[in-house]
Amino acid sequence: MFRKSRREKELKTKELMAHVPDLVLNISKKVRHLPMVQHLEGVLMFLDISGFTALCEEFSRRNLGVDALTKTLNDYLGHIENAVMKLDGDIIEFAGDAVLVLWDAPEFVAREAMAKAVKCSRQIQKQCHNWSTDVGVLLGVKVALSYGPVSVSFVGNEELQHFSTSGQAVEDANNAEKLCEKGSIILSPEAWKICPEKKGIFAEQLDDDHFKIMALKKTWAEKELNKGASKKSTKSSRKSKTLKREPPVRNSSLMKKSMKASIRPYIATPVLRKVDENQPLEYLCEMREVSILFISIQMDLGYEHLHSLQKTYNHIQDSVLQFQGLTNKIFEFDKGTSFLVLFGLPGFKHEDEVSHSLQCAAQIKNKVDGLMEVKQASIGVTTGKVFCGVVGHPERHEYTVIGPKVNMAARLMMNYTNKVSCDEQTKGQSKFGNPYFTALPHVTLKGLEDVGTIYEYNIAKSGTESCIPESKHPMLGYAQEYMLAIELLEAGIHRGNTRMQQQDAAAFIVLEGEPGVGKSRFLRALADAALKNSMRVVCTRPSIGNQSTPYHTICSILTEVLGLGKMTSAQEKERELQRRFRWSPMIKKLSLLNNLLGIQLPASPGNMNQADESQALSRLLSQVVINTLEGEESGTLIAIDDAHYIDSDSWVYIKDLVGDTTVLVFTVGPRPTDRWTTDALNVLTGPSSKTFQLKGIEPNCMEPLLCQMLEVVRVPRELTNMLTAHLKGNLNLSWVKQCVHNLLHHNQLEIVTKGAKPECVVSAGVRLMELEIPESLRGCMIAFIDRLPEVERVAVKISSVIGTPFTDEALCYLMGHTPPDKVRRTIGDLLSAGVFVFDCGLFTFQSDTLLETAYTLLTQNQCRKLHERYAVYLENKFLEAPKMKRKSRKSLQAKKVSRKNKKASRRAASAKGKHGSAPSEIVLQSVYPQLINHWRKAGDISKSIDYTIHAAESAVALGNTMQAISFAMKARALNPSFEQSQHLDALATQATASVFLTKQRRMPVKRTQQRWQDAARRARLQARQDPLVVPTPSAALQSQSALRRFYLARRYKIWLFILSIVLLYLLCLYHYYRTVIIE
Repeated sequence: MFRKSRREKELKTKELMAHVPDLVLNISKKVRHLPMVQHLEGVLMFLDISGFTALCEEFSRRNLGVDALTKTLNDYLGHIENAVMKLDGDIIEFAGDAVLVLWDAPEFVAREAMAKAVKCSRQIQKQCHNWSTDVGVLLGVKVALSYGPVSVSFVGNEELQHFSTSGQAVEDANNAEKLCEKGSIILSPEAWKICPEKKGIFAEQLDDDHFKIMALKKTWAEKELNKGASKKSTKSSRKSKTLKREPPVRNSSLMKKSMKASIRPYIATPVLRKVDENQPLEYLCEMREVSILFISIQMDLGYEHLHSLQKTYNHIQDSVLQFQGLTNKIFEFDKGTSFLVLFGLPGFKHEDEVSHSLQCAAQIKNKVDGLMEVKQASIGVTTGKVFCGVVGHPERHEYTVIGPKVNMAARLMMNYTNKVSCDEQTKGQSKFGNPYFTALPHVTLKGLEDVGTIYEYNIAKSGTESCIPESKHPMLGYAQEYMLAIELLEAGIHRGNTRMQQQDAAAFIVLEGEPGVGKSRFLRALADAALKNSMRVVCTRPSIGNQSTPYHTICSILTEVLGLGKMTSAQEKERELQRRFRWSPMIKKLSLLNNLLGIQLPASPGNMNQADESQALSRLLSQVVINTLEGEESGTLIAIDDAHYIDSDSWVYIKDLVGDTTVLVFTVGPRPTDRWTTDALNVLTGPSSKTFQLKGIEPNCMEPLLCQMLEVVRVPRELTNMLTAHLKGNLNLSWVKQCVHNLLHHNQLEIVTKGAKPECVVSAGVRLMELEIPESLRGCMIAFIDRLPEVERVAVKISSVIGTPFTDEALCYLMGHTPPDKVRRTIGDLLSAGVFVFDCGLFTFQSDTLLETAYTLLTQNQCRKLHERYAVYLENKFLEAPKMKRKSRKSLQAKKVSRKNKKASRRAASAKGKHGSAPSEIVLQSVYPQLINHWRKAGDISKSIDYTIHAAESAVALGNTMQAISFAMKARALNPSFEQSQHLDALATQATASVFLTKQRRMPVKRTQQRWQDAARRARLQARQDPLVVPTPSAALQSQSALRRFYLARRYKIWLFILSIVLLYLLCLYHYYRTVIIE
């Protein structure tokens, strides 16, 4: 056990180290404080993959999937990285289609390092030039080499750290790359100076002292390349004798010296979560919709670069964390100083992430523009489906995103300078209206076509708050919850009246639910009801951008209560406060509100510490609210929408807003308990609060809901059925609205006016039920899956591959990397979360849409591997001895029909599965279809054909003739071999002959009737004994005529029996009437 745990720790450390370069492994333990810079001399290789953008576009145009694109890229990068690491190169950074390699080389080893870099470049060009792909796009690589000082800057904090390279060598490499063509190798002037044996190099001198390498002599730089090779070769030869595979190309000594804790801050958070949970990184690779921010910063060279970079990073990272994104990379070797920020990665999926990405970009733009060290900031924002996963060599890779949308964000950043630009999809999926966007002039983006309209996000309007949206229509659903909330509201505003005081009166009403269930609509209905009852209503709606602003929410409420909202200057606010409280003793304490309201009232004499000042402010707020609102005889309702965005400082004083006639109503979304502050929990879960769990409106409200959204009098029934079918249970208002918007945007729905009444109709030629799951619903499902813990998330994805109801044993087998006890606990947690349903010993998905969404998160390779693994599990469990099973089946078929059916029924009653006797034909009839499906999806068509034939054989043995014919037809559609086709024809003939048999065929028959069945049995047995020989048509016709004669004879006897009964009845009736008449 100890050895196993030690082995697991070593594998974890090795996996983490594969995500960082050797440079970081060497220096990570030496980083004591940030920022820090390391200066060194070295050879740089700048690799730019030519054709990658065209490759992305071609894969996207053919709809081949980013999974296939990534495989192509990984194969290409794998060859490049393998050549680099074998010649001691250190892969510093990845930037999509660009790679930066470093040879740390002081002056005394510079010639040796340059020789390795040149040789590596030649090997890469020989192997990777004009690399053919499946879509016909040829990949190539441009190589630029430079030598000189390199500065590696380390920035960040204790939790997240990044590094970037800069310096003269980086600039020289960039300049040399601009002169490169596909398949060329360009050396900078400094690189050419230290190049050994220039006579052995066939090079072309360019105009600006750059050199283009054309060829090398075979014996070029043998002295430099062979230095230290003898020692390395003897060590590797000794080790290779005991290794069955090629030894690793990475320096293993670095892995032993490095510490896991020191490199964790450099690794992406999704990778760390997978590694910590012992989950394979292959499940991290998936297709998902994300929002991408590419940020270009133009630094002022008059300031120190290191501190300017750290200062800029601090502002960007604060905004990224505030809006729940992830800073993925910083690089300075391709497009200046650039930051890659992502929204929607695994574990970072949340509501309104597209809107948050735009708000984050606007906030970063405002903050960075205010820095003296920054000249200009340009940000490109795009949204779309990309591949998220690990890319590179098995021993050196990084977590990144790949897809056309990533390239598009970089192109927007470079072409629309000093702006926050976004694509059409980002604009459409954000919650902002047209006033927030301005169309930009068309610019041709390199390598991209049909990009649509590009918009500039209006920074001046970002961060503006809006009150709770009003509605022109009545609220649908939640009738019972609404009536109870109204009763609590009436009881709450009369808490001070002793005659009407109630024990269940609540000062705080909490509306809790998933995103899109109608919390804001419920809150609006309560506010409208309060206004009808002459109550005063104060509304506020904090956003995620205000969450880090101290006292923001309490300040906005206080401003609304005191009527200071329309006053812009501090002097006006001061005069209004002095006028309002001129006769009150509180006027001496109003200076405590200076920080909240941005005013400068004179402070009263006396010194207070921070604790005393906080208590005094709490008492003052309570007195101010009570003094201001006590004149409202009907009471006051303070409505706070999206209360999960209230800043922590405001929660301290929220409870002080409650008076005898004041009630606070909150709407909150799902949030872990540990993320709430103590003051927030005291308010939301205290004895004075009442919580309503909103789970969505009833499905029967779908049609009126659509009529309200579209403002029509009628909607097509097909639309209602389509939306209801995709979601089991209650309705989610947000995804219904987005689905309808998407259908209208793609002209799949139309609004027509018949007379004075508008109606919604389905566009001509559109079949809504055949459309895929709407992306809005898929996004809700992905957000739900991402909120699950890591192990539960993997379990949901793997279970989606099984599809059919499954057992815990099957899931334990597929999750072999996780202990069975942990898997069973995970299943229990998923049952509690409503993901799975348990019925008759089996687990199924609560929602088919959730199953389909989880399945789409897996890549094609992952799906194939899991389908194959589950098919093997079914074979091991139910087909332990397939040869013996087939032999016993043939022997049964060779015996009499009565004995065969008795034996089959006996086996059906005593089927024990894997550890008992062979499973019955009845059990196999449910297993074979699963094997057929999973082997087909695993890509093994031959096994799928074999099991389809076995299923047809089993159906014939059980007498299920129609199933046998169906299986035979399915097998023929899979292009079987000639022998298999003959066998299928034989099975089809058997099934056709058996159609004329009734259920009485399986019952014991009389000896006098046995001769009528001999002909049919002989035809069946002939095919079973020699399945490759097709029975002749004459034999089949003879068996059919024999069966007809048998049934005609039996029918004749039955009619004779019925006729005798009738005659006997008539005779008795005649006797009865005659007796009565005589008497």
